[in-house]
Amino acid sequence: MSIRYFIFLCFINCFFCFPLLANECKKPTMPSDEEWKSWLSDMEILSLDSGISQNTIDKYLLKATPASKILLRDRCQAESTMTLDEYLFYRIDKARIFAGKTMMTLYQSDLEKISNHFSIQPRFIISILGLESYYGKNQGNVSTIQAVSTLAFDRRRSDFYKKQLIATLKIIDSEKINYDKLRGSWGGALGMPQFIPTTYLESGYDWDKNDLVDIWDSYQDTFASIANYLTSIDKNPWNINNTWGREILPPDNIKHIYENLKQKDPKGCGAVKSMSIAKKLKEWNDLNFKSINGDDLPTNNNIDARLIAPDGINGRMFLVYGNYKNILYYNCSSYYAIAVGLLSDAIKN
Repeated sequence: MSIRYFIFLCFINCFFCFPLLANECKKPTMPSDEEWKSWLSDMEILSLDSGISQNTIDKYLLKATPASKILLRDRCQAESTMTLDEYLFYRIDKARIFAGKTMMTLYQSDLEKISNHFSIQPRFIISILGLESYYGKNQGNVSTIQAVSTLAFDRRRSDFYKKQLIATLKIIDSEKINYDKLRGSWGGALGMPQFIPTTYLESGYDWDKNDLVDIWDSYQDTFASIANYLTSIDKNPWNINNTWGREILPPDNIKHIYENLKQKDPKGCGAVKSMSIAKKLKEWNDLNFKSINGDDLPTNNNIDARLIAPDGINGRMFLVYGNYKNILYYNCSSYYAIAVGLLSDAIKN
């Protein structure tokens, strides 16, 4: 782990390092033993209805305990005032780029086969792996059953985390994964790609055909699982012939035209809603948008592109293509998706 990355982790997790100042970040009220046991009884019924064995329920669900630190972490996520440049400074350092290039070389044969099978460029697989867990080194050490049961009890995102709890029990019930492996982030994310349990069940891929989707120790399964996830979004197929997007220079009249470029009735998460309407590259070129080096935009590949300005019109701007939206399905954050794209470019070069 690079020193810059360590500092970044301390920054985004500052409420573990320093006293919490926000009123909302008081120590959460935890359920009484009676309330917790009553809720577990309800979850036992739901688990049985979902096909979970009584043995798994008795051994793991009914022995789960809530954790105040997990609720605190969920409710007290500090609002970041970090700019895109600051975010990228900590997320795309020389060490991470070098490690990504090294991994591309070490696993070139596997990556080429997986790339051909799923029709996706290897650099995007490696980039996501680099950002999610520093190429598998930082997978987290929070008990997944404790994390998802605590968050499933909490009302804020109960329905979502009940699904994650049932998925976790299904993973355990399969008897293919050692229970000790089920440790990860406070939010229940697992393994090298930091898949939530439902994503593991839906997109996890057994590349080496050993009857085990191993996203903890098998790079081959991890590569294939990331590729499978990115290319399985029916609403937005991945296009191997296109990249993710490009940084651009806006025209002098950007303030005047920016409002007219916004979507009229946007749908989706915040980062998707913030994208502009789609225009062909030629149309963006005609509006006097330029490549970052000042040249005209390439118009030989006349694909749809959308403008994003994550820090507003006074910050850096990008034209993004269809593949960018698939990255947002992985993590709906403009900063994150741009980082994936730029890191993939750096690894490629």
